[in-house]
Amino acid sequence: MKNGNILIIGGYGEVGGKIAKLLLQSYPNRIWIAGRNIEKAKDFCVQHKNLVRSLQLDVSEKVHPEQLENVALVIMCLEQKDTAFAQLCLNEGIIYIDITASYTFLKKLEALHSLAVQKHSTAIFSVGMAPGLTNLMAMHAARQLSSLEKMHISILLGAGDTHGTAAILWILQQLNKPFSSYNNHKVANFTNKRTVKFKKIGKRSVYQFNFSDQHTLTKHFPSIPIVTRLGFDVEPLNKFVSFLQKSRIACLLKFNGIQILLASLIQKIKIGSDVCGIQIEAIGTKHHKEVSFTLDFLDRDESLVTAKVAAFIANEFLNNKHPAGAYHIEELFTLDTFQTQFDMSLQ
Repeated sequence: MKNGNILIIGGYGEVGGKIAKLLLQSYPNRIWIAGRNIEKAKDFCVQHKNLVRSLQLDVSEKVHPEQLENVALVIMCLEQKDTAFAQLCLNEGIIYIDITASYTFLKKLEALHSLAVQKHSTAIFSVGMAPGLTNLMAMHAARQLSSLEKMHISILLGAGDTHGTAAILWILQQLNKPFSSYNNHKVANFTNKRTVKFKKIGKRSVYQFNFSDQHTLTKHFPSIPIVTRLGFDVEPLNKFVSFLQKSRIACLLKFNGIQILLASLIQKIKIGSDVCGIQIEAIGTKHHKEVSFTLDFLDRDESLVTAKVAAFIANEFLNNKHPAGAYHIEELFTLDTFQTQFDMSLQ
């Protein structure tokens, strides 16, 4: 089955399309682009000399096993409400990769571990930049200390980057969804500012945000405060979004029409750059002394970073054996594995 096809759900989107292009270099005529909009899928195939194929597939509806015939691996690039499709993949012995950043959904995927083991298949998630590289960097930073007492994960996104509509809508939707932090206190997204000096960028404001990494990492570090924050490279934009949250104007974003309108404006109005970055600060002890360890990552085009991570993992699973089960990225890989993909110094 490892010689079967690679099915990318949402493969004509911002991230999915870049994953397809990367994998096409090694797997021509084995990539299938799937989604509800068959015309977009067909257009993508034409643009790539028909070395990829199109498939109309709506994972929000029931998918039948025969529709996945000869599929070895699935990469999911869409947000889902339930795990029915993931369960189908595992039942059919198909490797399942998911790039979602939603912790609510990731918890549902975690629950598929027993099924995956039983069916001798594998699901891997927290795949991308955040979550993904953030998880791997956090684990690496923690290993530099004898004991971990606190961790700050800071994510920087370029306001001028070409973000997909789904990614922008996800961020906008979070502004109206408080979440439980490490101490079980309810936190509003884009609050609790912290100033971080990003490598080659300078100081930027970052705000607490409900990325899944801070929650899933507690599996490895129970009772340790781990906080993820988000900011943009344009400081006035950080202040503006913070103002929206404090003034409660953000409540207007609960309406789908306003979300879609604002997402469209964000994609059209280009300010800032396409930079993306991560800084991990691990605070604890080493040799009986209080110390902090900082690890930085800087690149461009956040969606391409996510695509590189997903494509690398797909290639690893197609060419190497991995244990059956459902795993977050840091449970099967280390940051060292990705040094060849990204320019980073693991001091």
